[in-house]
Amino acid sequence: MREKYVLVDLTPDLVPLKVLKAKQAGARLVQMCCANTEDGYDLLYSFADGYHFVNYKIHLLKDEEIVSISNIYPSASLYENEMSELFGVNVSYIGLDYRNELYNIDTVTPFRPEEKEDGE
Repeated sequence: MREKYVLVDLTPDLVPLKVLKAKQAGARLVQMCCANTEDGYDLLYSFADGYHFVNYKIHLLKDEEIVSISNIYPSASLYENEMSELFGVNVSYIGLDYRNELYNIDTVTPFRPEEKEDGE
């Protein structure tokens, strides 16, 4: 049997509604990840119901904020802390916020690209 894979682009303001609908439909949170883009981040939230996978891709500008989904899926707080601490994603209202102390690392947001000064 081959799984069904769906990719949906979402704006940050629609994330809580779509995630709540996924939870109500019985989907489980599979993963959340982050990748840098030139002007911010691409976030990918993946949900599964049996062999049906739904992936929400959210483009977030560097200084834009996204609301936590940890009130819907408590395990999301670990992913959100990781995105915040390693990439610098601005996640508001994380249920269990480690305040950049999830990992024992010396560098602040080590996966966030360094800002280039004018002329470089």
